[in-house]
Amino acid sequence: MSATTQTRPQADGDRGSGQYRDAGRRFGLRGMPWLVWRQHRVTLLTMLAVAAAMAAVLMWLSANVNDAMAAVEAGNPSPGESDTVESAYRRIELFGLALACLPVLIGVFVGAPLFAGDLESGTAKFVGLQSRSRGSWVAAKLGLAAAFSAAAALATGLAMRSLWSPLAEHRAIDADFTSAAGFDTTGPVAVALALLGLLIGAAAGLLLRRTLPAMVATFGVLLVLKTAWSFLRMSFASTVTKTTGGGRFTQDDAPLIPDSALEVDVSYLGADGSLHGWGSCAQEADNATCLRETGIVGWSVEYLPYSHIGAMQWAATGALCALLALTGAVTVYAARRILR
Repeated sequence: MSATTQTRPQADGDRGSGQYRDAGRRFGLRGMPWLVWRQHRVTLLTMLAVAAAMAAVLMWLSANVNDAMAAVEAGNPSPGESDTVESAYRRIELFGLALACLPVLIGVFVGAPLFAGDLESGTAKFVGLQSRSRGSWVAAKLGLAAAFSAAAALATGLAMRSLWSPLAEHRAIDADFTSAAGFDTTGPVAVALALLGLLIGAAAGLLLRRTLPAMVATFGVLLVLKTAWSFLRMSFASTVTKTTGGGRFTQDDAPLIPDSALEVDVSYLGADGSLHGWGSCAQEADNATCLRETGIVGWSVEYLPYSHIGAMQWAATGALCALLALTGAVTVYAARRILR
């Protein structure tokens, strides 16, 4: 006589949990990271989709510009190719300024609601009732958001670099790579600023415990930070100086700088090596005689080659990492104080 095995029907809740677990395995997420993903997946996927779309547009433009630039540098561009290059110079700053807003958008719409939403609704109180610690909950939230933020910044940063580089190398004066549009949106600086925006938003959410005030505070702090950063950016530059001598100080005698470089400063050079403003003796009737009597012997031109952008950005990223560490410490302190 054979035994009959009876199976209990699976409840709807069990089926739902099983589906979530299976989906979590497909994405490689389990436990707390999967719960965080379920909660924030719409925001994270939207951010990544927008970044991917922007990167695709920039890569398409980059391909067109590279082809046109090759013809321009060969000396036989068609009217359409010349227009493509000049149009890129006119639009590059707008594209860069749009991308420069990415850290602010990440901080306001991803970082600020990350914890503030749970604290405001009261769901954060249930974290301590789970089998996982509050620390693992904070780490999962920050880790997942940081991964998506870094991916978005890296994708757009690489695409912007591919568009910016040929333009800056051809005529840097029209593609200022030291501006927010060029410097903050390419290379490692773009990733560091995105993560900084996320951490500032997360810290604001933990400290204020309400989503809207946290978003407003994040926007204000990041606006002040970006303003201060605009004054500090050039401190990481490694410039080159060219000089002339022999009493040659007319405009035609000034040293030429490469097309791929940005002029930082122009001065008259004295016989003792001192620098004098280019407006010296400008009001004198006999400008040349005045300059000779002042001891001027030539020109001094300070400039920044585009080839130095890599070292400049890595130095700036080091400073941003120190700020990231400080902001991370504030975030951890706020999390331990509020979620204890």
